[in-house]
Amino acid sequence: MAAPASTPPSPAPAPEAGQTYRLLYAALLVIGAGNSMLQPLLPPLARELGLRDASLGWIFSLSALFWVFASPFWGRRSDEVGRKPIIALGLAAYALSMAMFALVVMIGRAGWLTGAALFVALILSRAIFGAVGSATSPAAQAYVADRSTPSQRTERIAALTAAFALGATVGPAICAVLAGRFGLVFPLIFTFVLASASAWLTWRYLPEPTKPPAPRERARWIDSWRLATDDRLAPFLIYGFAISILTGTIQQTYTLYLMDRLGVSGRAAAEQASAGFMIGALALLATQMALIPRLNWRSSMLMSVGGALVAAGIVLQMISLNLGGLIVSQFIMGIGFGLGRPGFAGGGSMAVTPQEQGAAAGLVVAVNGAGFVISPITGGVAYDYLHELAPLTISLAIAIAMTVFVLRSRRLKTIEAAPAPPHTIDPTS
Repeated sequence: MAAPASTPPSPAPAPEAGQTYRLLYAALLVIGAGNSMLQPLLPPLARELGLRDASLGWIFSLSALFWVFASPFWGRRSDEVGRKPIIALGLAAYALSMAMFALVVMIGRAGWLTGAALFVALILSRAIFGAVGSATSPAAQAYVADRSTPSQRTERIAALTAAFALGATVGPAICAVLAGRFGLVFPLIFTFVLASASAWLTWRYLPEPTKPPAPRERARWIDSWRLATDDRLAPFLIYGFAISILTGTIQQTYTLYLMDRLGVSGRAAAEQASAGFMIGALALLATQMALIPRLNWRSSMLMSVGGALVAAGIVLQMISLNLGGLIVSQFIMGIGFGLGRPGFAGGGSMAVTPQEQGAAAGLVVAVNGAGFVISPITGGVAYDYLHELAPLTISLAIAIAMTVFVLRSRRLKTIEAAPAPPHTIDPTS
């Protein structure tokens, strides 16, 4: 009797929606943790390598500049080739960036690279993340938008950004443990391993049965920037740019302000500032994970209340005379940012068609980094050359302006009142 014809093995079943989203959350968590690990690592590394303290800002600013211009490209590209390959590419580039950064540091510590050459090498290794690692966030956000109904989208995008916030919260603690036991370079290597594993898992297990409904004509990079001026999306991007400036300004000057206001320095200042940052990050995380799903607010409501709370937190920081007040100010601002960020990200997604999700997500991610390009001026420069309250005064004016903008914007009201465009992809896939 002839042997029965062999049948090809059945493909592995796609993970359930919860498992699918957990892969994305894990990817964003790894990126958030790795980025936050650099904050406590770079100052001692820079001094050990003989670099000036001011050089650290240039490393991050150039990466942020690349991030601004590359994110829309990768978002648009994900509309054409699918979300999964772009998400995996960004994670792989992030892993490469961390590996190159660690390698440059080790070469510098060995004395084989010094001075300007070392500085340029560090900038270029970090720039890999801004130029190509920026692909993950817009593609991941568009992936969630593809598979969410309009009523689910803000909540799910909030969960995605909360994963990044969780990584940013635990990153410094993980860094302290690893650096204390294995040295300053080991956290960089650890992040490289995690990012590489996340890239492989995404490529292997993230399901994408159909590509996004791309336009008939091949989209051009410049089309993404034209979309930024579209009346549907522009109000959300303006708000997001304002939030980005506030975030960069406050992060850069909070420790300096705490030191001067409380008269502390050195290790005590670092410990007290870390407590404030941790409380703010936890408040943001709790808001996005627990509060937003229960509120069921429109995007404009999240944006206006979020802006008002950020303004209130800034006022409290300006008048506080003790550590408790400064920590509470970070807590209030954390809630405000936790409401405002998913508000403008989710609203921007709902304002465009399914064919434009990747491009819109790229622009949203771009404005998240755009503020960090100019926040050294509104933060450190204003603090040094004007007054210690100057960055907070500027930030308060921006927070009030963006809140009033949301409350008075007819475009936002028109966008939210319009029926949602039809989705052509099964949100449960």
